[in-house]
This record gives sequence, C-alpha cells and structure tokens, in this order.
Amino acid sequence: MNCDEFGDGLENDCVINREKDPVNSRVFGVNRRSNFSRKEKGNDARLNGKNSNYQKKNNNDKKSGYVSSMFRNNPEVQLPVAILNKQVDIQAINKNKNSLFSTSTYKDLTDLHAHMIANLEQTLGVTKLTTVQSQTIPILLSGKDAMVQSETGSGKTFAYAVPLIESLHNIRPKLSRTDGLRALIILPTRELALQTYENFIKLLKPYTWLVPGMFTGGEKRKSEKARMRKGITILIGTPGRLLDHAQNTKSISFKSLQWLIIDEADRMLDLGYEKDIMSILSVINEHRDESIPRQTALLSATLSEGVQRLAGLSLKDPVYIDASSIGNTDSECLAIPDSLLQYYVLAPPKLRLVTLSGVLLQKLQKGQISSKTLVFMATQDMVDFYTELLTTVLTCLTMFKLHGNMTQVERMEVFKSFKAANHGVLFCTDVASRGLDLPLVDRIIQYNAPITPTDYVHRVGRTARVGQKGEATLFLTPHEAMFIAKLQDHSIIASELKMDKCLTSILTMEFEGEHVKTAEMAANILQSRFETAVLEQDRLHELGCNAFKSWVRSYASYPKSSREVFNFKDCHLGHYAKSFALRDAPRIIGGIGKPKKDPRMKNQRKIPKTDSGPLFKKRKSDKAISASEFDSGMKAKKRKMN
Repeated sequence: MNCDEFGDGLENDCVINREKDPVNSRVFGVNRRSNFSRKEKGNDARLNGKNSNYQKKNNNDKKSGYVSSMFRNNPEVQLPVAILNKQVDIQAINKNKNSLFSTSTYKDLTDLHAHMIANLEQTLGVTKLTTVQSQTIPILLSGKDAMVQSETGSGKTFAYAVPLIESLHNIRPKLSRTDGLRALIILPTRELALQTYENFIKLLKPYTWLVPGMFTGGEKRKSEKARMRKGITILIGTPGRLLDHAQNTKSISFKSLQWLIIDEADRMLDLGYEKDIMSILSVINEHRDESIPRQTALLSATLSEGVQRLAGLSLKDPVYIDASSIGNTDSECLAIPDSLLQYYVLAPPKLRLVTLSGVLLQKLQKGQISSKTLVFMATQDMVDFYTELLTTVLTCLTMFKLHGNMTQVERMEVFKSFKAANHGVLFCTDVASRGLDLPLVDRIIQYNAPITPTDYVHRVGRTARVGQKGEATLFLTPHEAMFIAKLQDHSIIASELKMDKCLTSILTMEFEGEHVKTAEMAANILQSRFETAVLEQDRLHELGCNAFKSWVRSYASYPKSSREVFNFKDCHLGHYAKSFALRDAPRIIGGIGKPKKDPRMKNQRKIPKTDSGPLFKKRKSDKAISASEFDSGMKAKKRKMN
C-alpha cells in the first residue's frame, strides 16, 4: 500500500472548495501539499500516453485547493474467508434463548403486601415478573441467602429490592430512622448507585418510615455524616466511600444490619474493589450483633473465580439461581435479548469518522427525532474530543459525555439531563456499560470494539431492556473483522451494515449551496469540515492530539490473548489520524519514531507543549568545549574593550 505518513494519498480528483474551506486553501499557506508532492515535473510516468489528461486535471484541482484522498489507498473491505465459510446453527441459538418474562405476575406472590403490589402497578407500571424476579423473590422472602446470575437488563434490582423492603416494613413496632442501619447495598459505580437510589425512593413511597440514603465518592463527607446522624435505614453506596465511612465515621453502625446486597459483583472485581469489599465485610462481622440474623444476596452477570471466592466469604448456605441459562445447552452461549437487532460496520480507518456521522444521522433521516444513542469510546480523551468535535460540526444533534474523570457534580448532572431528555447522543467510556437503565435508549454504537464478547454483551445491554426494542452497531476495521467470529463462538449473530448505506445518510445535511450528488462527495466535504474545525480551534486540535495518543496507548496495551484480532502492528497510524480529523503526521502528534529533517515539517501545525508530555521534551544539548590538557577549568574573563 503506497501511502504517505500523513495517512492520505495525493492522487484524488475530489477537491475541497477553497471558498467554503478557506483554511485548507493555499491562500492561507496551510498544508501546502503541492510543494512536497511525490510527483516532480518531467519525471511522472502519467505525463506519457493516455494518462496525460488525468495529470492535467489533477494539476488544475491542486490549484483550486486541498486535495483529499478519503477513498484512496484503503484496505479491502470484506469478510475473511474463515468467517464466510463458518456455519452457525441459528436454530440451536434460538433454542438457547430464554423468555425474559415469566408467566406469573406480582399478584401471584401471596407474601407481598397489597400496598407494594399497588405501588408497582400505579407508580412504576410493573405487573409481570421477569424470569429472574420470579425465581429470586420467593427465595429471599423465605430468609435464605442467594447467589443470582442473570443477564443485564433482566430486572435484577427489583429482584432484591422488593423482598428487602417487604421484610423491613413488616417489622413491628415500626422501624424509625433512629433505629439504625438495617440494609447495605454495594454497587460499583456512582451512576448505578444513583439509579438504584431513585428506584428505592419510588418503591418506598407507601412506607415513609423507611429512609434510604446514598454515599458515593465525589461528595462531601461532612454532609454524608450529617445524614447518617439523622438516621438512614437503607444505605446505597460505592465500595471506596462505604469503606471510608465504615473505618472513620463513628455515627455509622452495623450492629443491627439485617440485609447485605452486593450487586454487579463481577464488575466490582474488574474495577479492583475486591480488597475494599473484603475490608467492609470484616468491619461488618466485627461490629454486628450475632443475635440478629443477616441475609445476603450476591448478584452478577457472570460467575468468575473471584465472584465465587467472594460468595464463599459473604454467603451462608446460599441458593444458586441461574436465570440466564434455563434450557441452555451451550455453556459458551451469552444471553442476548430477543428484541435486540445487532449490526456491524466494516469501515477503513480513514472513513471511520464520517461513517460514524452517517450512523448518527440515520435516525434523523428516518424522522425518528425522539431517539437516544450511546456511543462507547475506548478512552476518556476520546470522549472529550469527539463530543466537542461533533457538537461543533453536527449542530443538528444534542451531545452529552460521561466518563470517570469528570467531577461528581458533572457526572450526576449529565446522567440526569440525558435521562430526562427526549433525544440525544451520549459519548461514554465503559463506566456506563454496566447496570445503568436509561429510558428510551434505542441504539448502542461501539465505536471502539470491546476486548471480549462478554464486554460486548454488557455494552449492548444498555438497550432492549425489559422487553423493549433496541439496536446495536459495532464498528470494526478490516483487520479487526475476525472479532465477528469470536462473537459467533458465543452464539452472538450480527448482520452486516454496509458502509455505503451509512454514508448515504450524510446527504441529508445542508451543504450551503454545494452541488452534492453522491455520498462520496458528501463524505469528503464533511471530513473537510471536521479537519477545518480542528485546524481553526487550538483547543480542539489539542484535544484531538490527546485523544489520538490515548487511543495509541490503549490499543498497544491490549492483552496478548486478544492480539489475534486487535494487533497494534496492523494499524496504519496515518490512516487512524484521519479518523481524528488530524492532518499532522503521527510522529508529530505523539513523538512516534525519531524525528527527521523533512521539508514537510515546516508546514505542519505545532503541538502545544503545555500538555504534550515527556515525548515532546527536548534535551538540552551540551555545547562542545575544546580544552587542552593544561587548561585550569576556570571560565575565561572577558576583556574590556577600550
């Protein structure tokens, strides 16, 4: 493949109008590509014979402005032969799929109070039991410990919340907030803690004497201590903050604790919270009154060795409930809701950005304005950059962002705003991949592919929840196409969404008088707008450079087991820089490789040194000193001139 280091070839007849895109034109002296083209006068073979007309046309195009090469020198986009020849037994997969809802309703549970059933129907609109709820609620109401495994979006929160509240409100005399803490719920992320807290507020509507509370990182400990002194019956929180209060807050007491819930246990272990949970368990066991029975439930989507080890330390003679594999014959089968439509897009690196734009614009093309989309990115810097870039160019869409490096106030504000909005696009990292139930989210886009099929299932689980319809689109480059076979090994079947169909949606944009006939022309103009925005705005350019460097570090650090699919050596960094709307060479963006003297360097944009990192620090070169062996080593005094 003959490509220059900038990731775009110089042979193309699609030229950006310099009046519409003045930053790219030669008037401003930016990216003056004709000065360092590989074609020299008199030495080009195209000047001879039948190709002379093409050369004249190309020279005329260069005079009018910047020459793009979006559709040149790209790798071949097609599925590998191994995937095409692979036969998948779809009938067997359909047999393995479970029905999300059971045949029973909440009214069939005779142990539930009438107020609870009426509140579920009137306030929450819930009447039917899901499969995991129909199996878990009777077990927990009987007073036994439970270890529950179920796929995401199956209603696990109500499976433990309903019996927990039912047991507490039946205590006589009635509990008051001064009676101390009675239930502790541990969750991996702040957003999931907030969502669970809001669900408990709705479920506790008939039982005002039961007081819920939420402790998460990012908030002031002083206010949390004040709420604890007033009294909390059900405490919901994340491991780090709960451990801090358990060790340092005197007003919190686990003496009367009756319920312990560990939700999304596998996710907490993935985030490195195992030691914190162990420490919380040791504090609880040390201070609680053994005469008061304690009931524990552990819920997880997968059962790893760490989850089983945690269950052995916290559960006592538990009942194992596997609601994700009833009737399954394949142990490798990962549960996917029946109402989820799955697609994948094979797009070359240079076309990833415009293809993403086309997918985002598809709903507007179909007239579906009330649509919510989650776009998963690999790094926090990518979330920051793409949110601001697409907000600048695609003004017809409302953008949000969410990642772990945001402040608690920002995260909560974004979470609530996106949840209340009728439409919008939320760019996020895997912080939003587990447990969150965002209403009206009808589409999941994975711009960066997950490392494992399990991570894929958790991401797509943010849509098609509790019987609703949803759609998931996975972005892959041609050298990552073998990931489709990995999904098929776990009985996950996705259909191909052609890149050309995605690019057609760009034609719905307004191009300010441009005569745009084909999707290829529209894609070139849209890419030019992205690159123009990055060139004009220093902050956007800095964000793009940071995002590109963070993606390089992330991709290069993939585990060895995944390099069969995600091999960093297969990545053309120049082409990937195009997907970040950068026209700088990769070695200029991130200091990759040894700098060489090149006439092209002087026309490239300089990277700000304020946030460039150690790759851009220049060594102080020592001046060569010529000294004789008899030199005293002292500095010579300057002579005064008369």
